[in-house]
Amino acid sequence: MKITFHQLDISDLHESLGREWLETNGRGGYASGTIANCRSRKYHGLLVADLADPPGCYVLLAHLDDWVESGGRNFPLVTHQYGDTFSPDGHTRQLRFEQEFCPAFVYQCGELTVTRRIMMLQGEDTVLIRYDAEGPANGAVLRIRPLLAFRHIHQVIRANGKIRGQTDSLPNGFSIRPYDGMPTLAVQTNVKSGFTPQPLWYFNFKYAADAERGFEHTEDLFSPGIVEVKIRTGQPVILAVSTRPATRGIVRSWQQEENRRQAAVATSTGIQPRALDETQARLFAALRRAAGQFLITLPDGTSAVHAGYHWFGPWGRDTLLALPGLVFQAGELDLGVRILKGFVRHEKGGMLPNFINPDGTGAYTAVDPSLWLFWTVQQYLAAGGDPEIVRRDFWPTLLAIIRHFIKGTPEGVLVDQAGLLRAGTPSSAVTWMNAQVGGRPVIPRWGYMVEINALWYNAVCFAQELALDRFNDRLDELDVDFAPRLAEAFVGKFWVNDQQALLDTVNEYCSDASLRPNAIFAVSLPYSPLSKAQQRAIVGAIRRELFTPYGLRSLTQNDIRYYGVCQGENWVRELAYHQGSVWPWFLAHFAEALFRAEGRTRENRALFAPVAGAFEKHLREAGVGSISELFDGDPPHAPRGAIAQAWNVGEVLRLLHLLGA
Repeated sequence: MKITFHQLDISDLHESLGREWLETNGRGGYASGTIANCRSRKYHGLLVADLADPPGCYVLLAHLDDWVESGGRNFPLVTHQYGDTFSPDGHTRQLRFEQEFCPAFVYQCGELTVTRRIMMLQGEDTVLIRYDAEGPANGAVLRIRPLLAFRHIHQVIRANGKIRGQTDSLPNGFSIRPYDGMPTLAVQTNVKSGFTPQPLWYFNFKYAADAERGFEHTEDLFSPGIVEVKIRTGQPVILAVSTRPATRGIVRSWQQEENRRQAAVATSTGIQPRALDETQARLFAALRRAAGQFLITLPDGTSAVHAGYHWFGPWGRDTLLALPGLVFQAGELDLGVRILKGFVRHEKGGMLPNFINPDGTGAYTAVDPSLWLFWTVQQYLAAGGDPEIVRRDFWPTLLAIIRHFIKGTPEGVLVDQAGLLRAGTPSSAVTWMNAQVGGRPVIPRWGYMVEINALWYNAVCFAQELALDRFNDRLDELDVDFAPRLAEAFVGKFWVNDQQALLDTVNEYCSDASLRPNAIFAVSLPYSPLSKAQQRAIVGAIRRELFTPYGLRSLTQNDIRYYGVCQGENWVRELAYHQGSVWPWFLAHFAEALFRAEGRTRENRALFAPVAGAFEKHLREAGVGSISELFDGDPPHAPRGAIAQAWNVGEVLRLLHLLGA
């Protein structure tokens, strides 16, 4: 799917700075910026690498200051923001931005039309920036100043005396290692070029998106000098920037990567569900391309899911929810197994980490990743996975979770005498609704949470199914009556008959009846503790109050705590995060719940008709070609948060499979 923005789209910087492109390398690194080629975040960069030493994600090459000199005039191909000023003004001569197999910027430079493409190489910390010229060259010259940051993605850097500005010669380029403990950067071209050392600092870049979010947003960048290349029509100029010198032809590297991407497009076409309409089919193709951006190999060689760009990493809950749509339903079961094996090795005392730190340690801050593992394994088997692999590689972890939860964990997760699961404290945030302000949870969810116990019931039933029906194994902790007792206890704890609804949270101090999407899992998961009438009541309320074409609201609009817009400084966004914002990853579960409760009727399938159109429009709104983290609860449901989120892409793909079945 080709996405194009023309000059009118680009010239309005207020709009174009909010439209961002993304390239990834399968190693957790990326390149990213805006369609106007003006950085608006500290997270933007042309070579952002996930390093083993020092551990973490670092912006190495932040940007290029590049321009064409032709006929005695300079034509900048870039725009920078300094305070309220934009200089140079490359966006004013940009004809269009295109994204198909990679992002492309097209400029008019006098009589020359110059196309600047950016592509990262799979499996390498290498970015290729390619320039193609059409028209009379007449002695035109391309000049490029690399702008270096060499700092962590969450930080900014200022001019300092610690930097080493000297460079070493390489064939058609140079190398530089600005700081001790950081990698060397190699900058080379595919054609004869000259490099003039001219070290200097650029001061006070402004990052408008970070300013809006209340973060540090001013930075200085270092340039070691100028690369100069003569432009010849029909001969591409490719600048390769990498953590190691080029070991093969740069043009060949470009062609191999382009061929790999085209082959991936052909493969995704073959797995498209047959019953999709044209809009759904286009969205499916676009999201299959986006899916690959989240599948990475960590520095230690472990396969993983990157939860989202730009500031996420390998998160546990996100991995487990995203895998079915990203991997299993694409037929990549072996990859899914590798990712799951790499994740479950972090199990500790029945707990799985909510995220993996850059140093490889886990952060055990949530109760539900352990429970989502059962659902993910169920999805693996439903996609044709091998039960023997489950028995060998995942059954021991599933057993450990059951046993530790029944015994009780040091984190305070405990099964009570009725079989229900309780977790958390008034000062902790142990579910997906984990927003905090001033170190305190925005939503006090602790004790008995409805989705945690729906997941626990599903886990218990699935564990008994595996033990009795598949593995002929003993599970002494769960007698044959455990699941029926648990279902009865679930209804007794959460069901409010007068309201025909489920409570969201129950603890010693309150019974919270807030209408949130968490109740949907009591219907959508493979094992439900509810009667058919109760399922219909839950689905009906969520459809009326929470459903939008972009996902489910996290709180009904009728609630006094509802926030319709998630925008502004960090503390304001945290208040809105789970108090009305729309989350796309619920859509597939909502569809499953609806079809289970009411059937796959034409009317129920038609409810999702606006979804594909909404997301196809969204592919042009924020992260070009992907799905944002969340959306405003109020129409028109503006996108917010990270520009590309794994569980959203995965679950919308899974929704399309459900609709196309």
